[in-house]
Amino acid sequence: MPPTRVYAGCYKPLPPQFARVLELHAGEFSDPLIGTLVAQPIDGEPYEAVSYVWGGRPTETMVVDGATVAITANLKTALEAFRPRPRLSTKDKVPGTGRRRLWADSVCINQEDMSERISQVELMARIFTGASCVLAWLGHDEDSLTSLAMTVIRDILKDPEEALHEARILLHVDDPADHDRLEEEEDRERCRTEAQRWVAIKAFFDIEYFHRTWIVQELGLARVAEILCSTKRHAAAALKNTVEEQELRDDEDESPQHELELHSIDWHSVREFVKIMAYNGASLETHLDLKCWVAAHIRYVWEVDEHGTPQCDFLTALHWVRIMRVTDPRDRVFGLLGHPMAVMNGEMVVKPDYSVNRGVIYTKLAASLIRKTKKLYALTLVDHESDQSMRHVDWDTSDDARMPSWVPDWHSINRTTPLPYPTAPAAKEDAEIHIVGSLDSVTGEPMPRLIVRGWVVDQVVAVSHMMETTDFPVTNLPRELTKKNPFFLDRLWETVYPAQGSNHQDPIKVLDNLALALADGLRDNHGLNLSEEGDHSSKDATRPGEAQDMHRKSFAAYLIEYHQLLETAMATLSPSTASVSDDPNNNLPQESLYASLPAPAQAEIQRRAAGATSLIFVQDITWVSMCRVIFRTATGLIGMGPRVMRPGDVVCRVRGCPVLMVLREASQVTESDAPGVSPWMHVGPCIVPERMVAGVLDGGEFGEVEREFVLC
Repeated sequence: MPPTRVYAGCYKPLPPQFARVLELHAGEFSDPLIGTLVAQPIDGEPYEAVSYVWGGRPTETMVVDGATVAITANLKTALEAFRPRPRLSTKDKVPGTGRRRLWADSVCINQEDMSERISQVELMARIFTGASCVLAWLGHDEDSLTSLAMTVIRDILKDPEEALHEARILLHVDDPADHDRLEEEEDRERCRTEAQRWVAIKAFFDIEYFHRTWIVQELGLARVAEILCSTKRHAAAALKNTVEEQELRDDEDESPQHELELHSIDWHSVREFVKIMAYNGASLETHLDLKCWVAAHIRYVWEVDEHGTPQCDFLTALHWVRIMRVTDPRDRVFGLLGHPMAVMNGEMVVKPDYSVNRGVIYTKLAASLIRKTKKLYALTLVDHESDQSMRHVDWDTSDDARMPSWVPDWHSINRTTPLPYPTAPAAKEDAEIHIVGSLDSVTGEPMPRLIVRGWVVDQVVAVSHMMETTDFPVTNLPRELTKKNPFFLDRLWETVYPAQGSNHQDPIKVLDNLALALADGLRDNHGLNLSEEGDHSSKDATRPGEAQDMHRKSFAAYLIEYHQLLETAMATLSPSTASVSDDPNNNLPQESLYASLPAPAQAEIQRRAAGATSLIFVQDITWVSMCRVIFRTATGLIGMGPRVMRPGDVVCRVRGCPVLMVLREASQVTESDAPGVSPWMHVGPCIVPERMVAGVLDGGEFGEVEREFVLC
């Protein structure tokens, strides 16, 4: 059983704008943890803040002001590593300070006092901003992979382009056994070296720390942040095996070294590394199943421009963080209240409130921002995990996930990026947007409706499979056949250009629209419009239209690479197999997309592909296409939309929404719905390049039908 908490001796009421700091006493590794709590103003004496993962229920203890306080095992390892030594320093020959001033939430906040928890959550931003340093604790490094990764990251940052070039040899092998298939010994050795380095990188970003919601704010607000792990000193010495360390161990005049050796890397270096991977290493990241993108999301949340202005608004910040884990889903919002965009007109966009469930918190937040801004940006962040989330129109207080279809559920599984298309399909604001109904959860009462105005673009008739990042890189046949969607581009072609009924369309035009849809109109998912003039070195685009031309050429190279891979695959079929379709064990298309094109179209693809590489196209589409689908409408329009859309859904242009919307007629109605008014469920955001044209904000120019939509 976990130890009983005793708070009487160490938790006294805190005055407003005060926090407690833990003065951690010196001790040897095996000594019990002892500390003293000191209440002080937020901007009082210097302290360091500990950022860590709780790691389950408190099962360990420490002594605080004579009282036994329960702490988690992970915090215990952090405090053991951070506390000062009582003996003379073996390096400096000076006594230790005796105490270290730290702030750690589970000790410094009375966890059983709800009012104190709420008040301290409101102060969390100031606590981490005011810390002299944030100590991010990754835990003990049992196999030395974490400390190796820190070394590798620093090494890669010296010459990122060369490092990624070396690492791409791994795209041609699937596991260590494949290394021996390489013809040259030099390549085999290079492959083994790179594999070791990137195994460490993978292990580093797999660590639980990088996957927890609260650390986003803790790292983002830090003036200085050090990411630390520890190894047992004897293990470190065995690895290094240096003469100097052996002499030190044999010197009887020296004090024994601490059992733990700390390794660290600053957060700035990690942030720069994941930025490089996001812009230049997508194929490598997906092939090796690296989770660098989780840390990249932290960078997106806190990115500022050259003037120090935040580039990420509060709703987008919540969207980036929703992939991370959290014990209390309400903390997905409360854990980011330190973000500069969490304040509007001098007030927080939402106040911490643990008395209502997440459905109410999320709905009130979305409704508040829609009303204040007269914009529907919140709707572009909706990503339903399944159709089940769109089947209810009434509140249910027992259902924590119950909320309107137009409200993003920031606690549901999500791996999509926002869709900031370069060209808006309608007016950016609409003063006629309004919300009807109660925002407070009362079982059986209708959830609030969102009333918007716009145009019906077209009805969906075909939808592809959901796209996975592992689908995108062209590698080798064994690897291709292990994908969820092998030869995914050929499968997409079956959706957008079916064998029957599409021959009247120019295949090159269809391909251009498909390539543009997959790349979100050539605007990267961090808000950079690649078609705008400027120095966009991350995409090698410096003039208007240049990025689109490079994308088109790279897409052509991609088509040919897939064609060549399929030809190789078909050549490996057994001679006794009459055709691809006769082999029940293969999962190959009948023919490649390229092979299905008429001769003039093939010639155009060859012309575009000359001297091009597929890497640019893969980089352009990897994150924006992830977990989305490609669809075709009744009139042949091609777009990219949410994973739960299906034939029969309707694509709409709506005032105040920066992209198009996919709607579905609601299967339920309530007594409050007006006669003859059919409410709609919001399926999610989508883009259709042909209907998102610069200067066209009125669907009437395309002959679209204008109407009002009631979203429930």
